[in-house]
Amino acid sequence: MDILLENGDLKFENADIVLENSVLQKIIIRLKWFFQEWRWDDEAGIDYFEYLFVKNPDTDQIREMIEDEIFNVDEVTDVLNVIIKIDSISREAIIFFEVCTDEETFKKEVKIYG
Repeated sequence: MDILLENGDLKFENADIVLENSVLQKIIIRLKWFFQEWRWDDEAGIDYFEYLFVKNPDTDQIREMIEDEIFNVDEVTDVLNVIIKIDSISREAIIFFEVCTDEETFKKEVKIYG
């Protein structure tokens, strides 16, 4: 179980923190982690500054890194699609992903700010 987040904040019901096993939340958190950002595991995260926010990013390599990170979520059985839109001027990227679990298929996009 995890603490459920809603728009980046803890979700409460009747003054209690809501707990839920959210596959989608796990994926979003993993995709928003920058490499070496988490102090308890300096190997966690994606090195966006090294591979994404550069002059000529290799989108195939980035897509593979993102797919690997999504597959690190235990419940994910298949990554159907990953699309990356990069705005090099604003140093932002939008990652759209579609994944399957044993029970559901999820589609979501995540914005990464550099």
